[in-house]
Amino acid sequence: MQKITSNTLVMTIIAVAVGILVVFAIYSNKASVGQQTDSSSDYLIKQIKDLEDEADSLEKQIIATRSQIEELQTEQKNSQTIISKDEEKLSNLNLMAGFTDLNGPGIIITLDDNIEGAELAKKTNPSTYQPENFIVHDKDLLYIVKALSNISEAVAINDIRLVNNSHIRCVGTVIMVNSTRVAPPYEIKIIGNADELETALYECSRYKYLVQYDMPIKVEKPEDITIPAYSGAYSSKYLQLVPQDKNN
Repeated sequence: MQKITSNTLVMTIIAVAVGILVVFAIYSNKASVGQQTDSSSDYLIKQIKDLEDEADSLEKQIIATRSQIEELQTEQKNSQTIISKDEEKLSNLNLMAGFTDLNGPGIIITLDDNIEGAELAKKTNPSTYQPENFIVHDKDLLYIVKALSNISEAVAINDIRLVNNSHIRCVGTVIMVNSTRVAPPYEIKIIGNADELETALYECSRYKYLVQYDMPIKVEKPEDITIPAYSGAYSSKYLQLVPQDKNN
């Protein structure tokens, strides 16, 4: 009985010791877990703070980039405006220089040599027959064009565009327009107000002279006339560079 009691006491002591160790282990584990939890929380807070700082930095970069884009768009818009104005100026210059085809209303004057009159005069009055009196001369074309120039927007003779430096002249028995040979019938196309052009033509002394000598003349007033672009060269003998305005 005594032996049993001693064993029981020993077992009790061992159980108490084991219990104490288990309790100590449990508290130690809780403390360790608490420390790990605190450490994890600090790590997460640091990560969140870093992400917030990175987001703020990215937001600032986005704002700066957006501002740069707006500046570039403004510059591009200004450049496009300048280009558009330059293109408009160039278009007007090409128009004035005759480098573009033109369409519009106007009149077409067709002059031809008086072949029938020449043959009749040669037969009936051979002694007084002068062939030059029955053909169209360079001055006939020139005087008519000049008489209508103030109200003409574009002029062509046999589809050869006339511009500021154009010439109409006679080389022997051949009429040259812009150094190109032309032959009768001579078709003068003029774009402008058809009624005003027609009135000016009928008042032209050269036209009256040609009518008086029975030169074949036909006048038409089509709604749409096509005059081709000038295909010749411009002389650069008297050209000078215009100084650039520093304010522009």
